[in-house]
Amino acid sequence: MTTPNFPGHHQQGGPAAPNRFAAGAVDLGAVKEAADQRQRVAERSKAEAESGVKIPRSATVTPESFEQDLVVRSTQVPVVLLLGSQRAEGCAEMSAEFARLAEAQDASGEPVQWVFREVDVDTTPEIAQALQVQAVPTVLALAGGRPLSSFEGVQPPDQIAQFVEAVVRAVDGRLPGLPDSGAADGATADAAGAAEEAEGGDPRFEEAASLLEAEDYSGAVAVYDRIIADGGADPETVTEARAARVTAVLLERSAQGDSDEIDDLLLSGAREQAFDTLIERMRTGAGDDRDAARTRLLEIFSMYDAADPGVIAARTRMASALF
Repeated sequence: MTTPNFPGHHQQGGPAAPNRFAAGAVDLGAVKEAADQRQRVAERSKAEAESGVKIPRSATVTPESFEQDLVVRSTQVPVVLLLGSQRAEGCAEMSAEFARLAEAQDASGEPVQWVFREVDVDTTPEIAQALQVQAVPTVLALAGGRPLSSFEGVQPPDQIAQFVEAVVRAVDGRLPGLPDSGAADGATADAAGAAEEAEGGDPRFEEAASLLEAEDYSGAVAVYDRIIADGGADPETVTEARAARVTAVLLERSAQGDSDEIDDLLLSGAREQAFDTLIERMRTGAGDDRDAARTRLLEIFSMYDAADPGVIAARTRMASALF
């Protein structure tokens, strides 16, 4: 989940306007939207578990099946997604190899560990645009509704197999498995429980939202900390809490008059610009200025999930600036 955006919040050279909550400047609707999505995911997982219908190991994604094939499915097992075109050399061969590997899992007698999904960018360009694909073919690995790894270009069968193995290892034991694969005992009961819990979402998010509206930012941070520390919370809920916590911390700084240009960029949703601004200061600065930019970057990184793709990319750019 990305950090909530606050349209119109950014003000150069000073803290946010005190009436930032008055006209919906804080996107509290994003909290409800995330809760609604969790409910849909849980309900669809429950329905699949109860139906007993075999879930395809390989399939083509359409706009209608997008949420089920990618969002719901990746909460159960990793999804390897190929975005390709019949016009692109090597795409058909890669598709066939991924499909072969995915289908071959049934013959092993072991629980299914991943599924393959494919998007034809010529017939469904809107999906490619939504995923911000820059080249064809592009392969994305998704887990828990989030990008895990990716590569561009044609790869031979041995490299494809190694990629799949690495993806499976990366999420080993962290996802429940497909309802029809025997991967998890009591999958139907688990899905039903998740659906019941998702009705209206985790009430702690509503508590935190109320505290934000009351401008009790430290109270909201404490609520998010409890969610993050909750060993029983699902990964998506923890990720959502981490992102929301960042916003609450930044709003608290702003209210105290302690915010700066970087805080304002983060609050306005321009996280990449904030990263790049600090990285450029490291690249062009020296001495204390360079050290201050590096320290600030590390502080910001620590506020987010270490597995956040945006944070990983920024860490790579920071390393290049250092060396």
